[in-house]
Amino acid sequence: MITYRGLELEADAQMIGILGAIYALLPVLLAVLFGRAVDKYGERTFLLVGGLGILLSAVFLRNANSITELAIFTATAGTAHLAVMVGGQTMMAKRSPADLYDTYFGYYTFSASLGQMIGPLLGGVVAGSAGALPKSTSNAFLAAALLAVIGLIPLVISSKSSNLLNQKKDASSEKVRIKPLLQNKGISSAIFTSLIISSTSDILVVFLPLFGQEKNFTPTAVGLLLSLRAAMAMLSRFFLGRLSSRFTARNVMIISGAISAVSCGVIFLGDTLLVSALIIAIAGFALGIGQPLTMAWVSRSSLPEERAMAISLRLTGNRLGQFILPLVAGVTAGSLGVGSVFLVLSGMLGVSTAVSVKNFQSSDRA
Repeated sequence: MITYRGLELEADAQMIGILGAIYALLPVLLAVLFGRAVDKYGERTFLLVGGLGILLSAVFLRNANSITELAIFTATAGTAHLAVMVGGQTMMAKRSPADLYDTYFGYYTFSASLGQMIGPLLGGVVAGSAGALPKSTSNAFLAAALLAVIGLIPLVISSKSSNLLNQKKDASSEKVRIKPLLQNKGISSAIFTSLIISSTSDILVVFLPLFGQEKNFTPTAVGLLLSLRAAMAMLSRFFLGRLSSRFTARNVMIISGAISAVSCGVIFLGDTLLVSALIIAIAGFALGIGQPLTMAWVSRSSLPEERAMAISLRLTGNRLGQFILPLVAGVTAGSLGVGSVFLVLSGMLGVSTAVSVKNFQSSDRA
């Protein structure tokens, strides 16, 4: 809906890419700070503050009537989202048995996919359709604010809140040095692979509305495509534990990377909604596997006292990719057309798959 609001304000493809990059800009600068703070203030605090930030950002985005305002509130939304991710992923890593990381991170990201499936559908319905643009993005942002309220309810009423707020640190993240973590081959490779996969997913979300406009798909149809992508990711994540047990996590990582590279590379061939839906479904299933496996990869490659910082570094990498690559995608789309963006994504996924072949780690370092 930020993309559509930008189009309403007459943003071109390059500006849409800039908006996608701005979403990640502040998080790039703050992710390491968040990694040091999450142990000090607790995971629940980060989830609560992040949820409130998303709520307020949605309210402000509803009233953004210039590109400048849109950019500012896009940045605050991205920062709030980072807080939720740091809190949630650290909580999962600390409270999950190492031998069940694939399964538990699969369930964790399954819930994210569920939200990403419901969100575009709800946004498309609430915003309505006026040809290739929505009737009212303001209504969609209001719906997002209401969803944020629902997300905050469990945190507010949790009977275990005092325990979560006052948990003791296993070790201070303030003493964890960043350089040795980045020199760890498993962690650095996982960060790079996660960067590519997360950036690909985000660029798809940013540029599919623009692609849909070129193909004359309605906003509701684009919402269906985005929801289909999320639904297929949800399916792969729900069964990730079983897939990893049967085929090994390494093989699942490599095969899913190869499939996602091919499927992203042919998205531009989708001249009809049906063909586009089929390609997006395959891409969504394959891309859905990468994020939980890189979460498990980072967690297994780090010691317990390093885990929160390692997770934050992974998220820093994600945000760095989400800052730089949408800019590249915007320039590419502006000069060569939106279809060229998907070919670039395919190439990047091919490189990340090669990194997985060489360095994927499925044993626990702790």
